[in-house]
Amino acid sequence: MNTIDQVTPRSAGALTFSPAGILFVGDSKLGAVFAFETDRGQAPASLDPFLFESIDEKIAAALGVTAKSLVMNGMTVHPVTREPYLWVGVRNGDRLEPAVVSVSLAGEVRPFDLSSSNATVHQLSDVPDEGKTFKSRAGTFPMPPASYFDEKARTPLRSMTIVDLKFHAGEVFVAGVSNQEFSSMLRRIPYPFTGDASETQVEIYHLAHGMYETRAPIRAMQFATLDGEDTLIAAYACSPLVTIPVAELKHGATVRGKTIGDMGNGQPISMVAYRDGDEDKLFITNLSRGPVVVPLSGIRTAEGFTPENRPTQGPMLDQSPFMPAGPVGKQVLFVGSSLRADLFSDRFFVSLTRYPDTGDLTLETLMVAPLPARLDKIWVEMDFPGVESPHKRAA
Repeated sequence: MNTIDQVTPRSAGALTFSPAGILFVGDSKLGAVFAFETDRGQAPASLDPFLFESIDEKIAAALGVTAKSLVMNGMTVHPVTREPYLWVGVRNGDRLEPAVVSVSLAGEVRPFDLSSSNATVHQLSDVPDEGKTFKSRAGTFPMPPASYFDEKARTPLRSMTIVDLKFHAGEVFVAGVSNQEFSSMLRRIPYPFTGDASETQVEIYHLAHGMYETRAPIRAMQFATLDGEDTLIAAYACSPLVTIPVAELKHGATVRGKTIGDMGNGQPISMVAYRDGDEDKLFITNLSRGPVVVPLSGIRTAEGFTPENRPTQGPMLDQSPFMPAGPVGKQVLFVGSSLRADLFSDRFFVSLTRYPDTGDLTLETLMVAPLPARLDKIWVEMDFPGVESPHKRAA
């Protein structure tokens, strides 16, 4: 275990809180997880909804940079104050400098001190070599030009050392990749840090691809009790939904997750656990499609997919009649693109939303039910004069 006096973050990535207000931030470049003590503060008297437009400009002003230089890499909500914390990268030439900011419930943006002495760091083992990169898929598709695929391929594999972080039952769970050929890795780090950690290699059956996969990491994850068993629920790129009993995540083990569904091509970026009435659900946002709401009841009863029960021998892209597959919930009305989401209260999510009509980046609370959407952004029959709302008639 190192102290923060010896090293400070070099890259911006995933972040999460413990219930005690310890802020964990992932640094893929260093291959390390930092734990910062934060002011526990006080719980607000009420958790009122908020809407902060042009939040990127406010963050840029607080950091003394331009909004175009920002890359939004993560968001989490403080367990006591309920203030959102954002992990951003600031472009500086060919480098991406890390920064963390908090946003008060009144909209004030405050930079977080990453050089704080009230911090410890756990160094991960077996991180990808600095010179290792991805392969180019140039020529696979007619667009974009091959040079774009080549540029993507030059991305360091180490950038995915830490893809998602969650604190659960006294441990930091780290989803990412390792330096091994079987690179998809799930790490468990006890907190307070002692230098100890466990590493488990994770294999999944990707239904749409029709193959077992061992390289691409978990993109977003949550925990739930399924049939009395502590269970990790994971979403992968393009986009299997998988369950893994936490008890199986032992050091040195290779486990095969249970693929219970496939949401279709995409890139999951946030998975939020919440309760809607008397039902537990997941709210999953995706970089390339609308959010999906998945009831845990469907996950509990899912049989799981294998090569033997795959519904077809051919390709299963989004237009396949077999996709989406399994109990993967419903895509819900959402205006714009939620780049990051977390739970704000029992009534509201908090979302970092990019809107299509203005291009504005907004930090806002959205309803947990019935719809996590800005209804002022769309026009429907009930907006016209003389039309009585069906909700009013029902009341």
